Amino acid sequence: MEQRKYFLGCNYIISIVDGKWKPSIICSLGLGAKRFGELRHYLEKLYGITPAEKVLSEQLHQLIADRVVRRTDYGVMPPKVVYSLTDRGVRLKKLLIQMTEFAEQIQDDSVSFMYGSDEMKGISRPNHK
Repeated sequence: MEQRKYFLGCNYIISIVDGKWKPSIICSLGLGAKRFGELRHYLEKLYGITPAEKVLSEQLHQLIADRVVRRTDYGVMPPKVVYSLTDRGVRLKKLLIQMTEFAEQIQDDSVSFMYGSDEMKGISRPNHK
């Protein structure tokens, strides 16, 4: 495997979470393991937009490759595959929550957030559309 080089460690973290759905995937799986369809449906209810299967699948596989998400195949018929966070993923979710809390602290009238750190922590349930 070719070694990837970054100027700063934070650049590596940014590369892991860089993707339209990746932070939401991490936060969703941080609330509990989900099958692909459950994850897709959860994101659709949350944002009112259904992620394309191909995009969601690609981003899940990238998170698996980065050892943030675990894919468990139960080898049964009909097929049962469940996605969950690894220990690294749990730690990354905590960092995403810290980033969100910082954003909430520096927020001014020029920005707004659909969901905040309480929803990410599972303290408050997101208002599904």
